[in-house]
Amino acid sequence: MKYHPDEIRIQERAGVREIAERKKDIYTQIPEVAKKFLEQQPLLFTGVIQGDNCVWASFLQGPPGFIEVLDSETIRVNALPYVQDPSEDTLGAGAPLALIAVDFETRRRMRLNGRIQRRDEGGFLFHIDQVYSNCPKYIQARAWTGTSNRNDKHDYVTGTNLSEPMMQIVTQADTLFIASHHAEYGMDVSHRGGMPGFVQVKDTRTLWIPDYKGNSMFNTLGNLLGHPQAGLLFLNFETGDILQMSGVTEVHWDAKIVDSFPSAERVIEFHIEAVRFISHAVPMKWSFLNYSPVNPKKTV
Repeated sequence: MKYHPDEIRIQERAGVREIAERKKDIYTQIPEVAKKFLEQQPLLFTGVIQGDNCVWASFLQGPPGFIEVLDSETIRVNALPYVQDPSEDTLGAGAPLALIAVDFETRRRMRLNGRIQRRDEGGFLFHIDQVYSNCPKYIQARAWTGTSNRNDKHDYVTGTNLSEPMMQIVTQADTLFIASHHAEYGMDVSHRGGMPGFVQVKDTRTLWIPDYKGNSMFNTLGNLLGHPQAGLLFLNFETGDILQMSGVTEVHWDAKIVDSFPSAERVIEFHIEAVRFISHAVPMKWSFLNYSPVNPKKTV
């Protein structure tokens, strides 16, 4: 099935059902061009669900080649989450998992949804149910310039509220990843982007995330319709710091709210239930190139 019933409901409400149905780039096997793309990437963003139904977005990293395409339906990822990551205990055999690889420099991205086949000490095998690429909208161009040789100490912070430094990460971010889940159809993780400040902090436990015009598939909002739990990940590209949140969402379509966010078509209200911060989590160096030309140019 290309779309599950909740995705179709959102497509119909947004008036894009026919556009979504015409899309032909959702595959159940890995195209050759996707194989080459995946094996060149040093970073994966992930979406997982814990036993208590908390959804988290996280990441996996390694040198190019750490993602191996074994056949048209199977990849091996030669990496595991960091020890205190919320996804560390979710990657058992049969567990649903979503992956997204982004080449920020070329603004290309590839999404893979499926399940863990087997895990060992060095990584895991992943069976693919869906694989597809998305358009380059809202991706800020950055060149990966190598791995940091710093030996920084990792600071871990957990809680249920955003501290002032955490709020600063959010309000300065131009990129985030959102993970979502459907009880029958599994995990998804997707990219969101905009100018710095596109995500607004309502209070220490609430964020506002504008939902701009996208690919008309509505994987995220379709999942949230039946399972409002979601996970967010913010990456500070300068420091390698990671901010993760798990919480419950409410999607607003009302113009009274949506019109406060330039170019937004909907707004996701994210209620934080748990927060995790780790400093210098991603030891990669990036050079900022330019913002996406389709980013809304100002926020309120």
